[in-house]
Amino acid sequence: MKRFITILLIVLSIFLISSCQSTKVIETTSSAWLEEHMDDGFVTGKTDYVISAMMVNEPYDTYNFLELTDYHVEDDGVSVVLKGTLGEEWVTKLSKVLKSYTKEDGSALSESDLLDNKGTFIPVRAKATPDANFAFFVPKNVIVEVQTAWGDVLYTNKSDTDHGDGDYLVCNNDNGKPDLSDIWVVNGAVFETTYNLNK
Repeated sequence: MKRFITILLIVLSIFLISSCQSTKVIETTSSAWLEEHMDDGFVTGKTDYVISAMMVNEPYDTYNFLELTDYHVEDDGVSVVLKGTLGEEWVTKLSKVLKSYTKEDGSALSESDLLDNKGTFIPVRAKATPDANFAFFVPKNVIVEVQTAWGDVLYTNKSDTDHGDGDYLVCNNDNGKPDLSDIWVVNGAVFETTYNLNK
């Protein structure tokens, strides 16, 4: 009996140790993570989905609970607030919105569509771009700090929000190679509804 209990305790200890190790949080930078996981990247691209866009008519502050990032927007004629599939908000340039989105019915989105509706979110549809990007999966116990090309700092898996199995680092596909000059984070809980899985 003693031998059985001893073996049981050893097995239980091994299980607990391995469980603790698998949930250990790892913090790193995007350059260090990508250097180690470059071969794990896969080609992906946006799918066809509808979100909302707004040009502001007065100063506007928002907090993106997926990115853990605060945004302040002025009525500057070039900044657009986007509201994603989970209600998360972020800011991007008008030129990028016009390039990446259409009206909800699929017709061309114009600057006047946003300017004429300042202060109001309007529905926009993402242009499907099946192979325009590369993605790198980051398990939910890994927090990666990303210094973005537009000056913000983003993190994978850092908030209490659902991340699915983990977030993704995404960048543009430059003739079959990842363009690491512009990297952003896509929450794992929304990745499969906004990007295709070509793994």
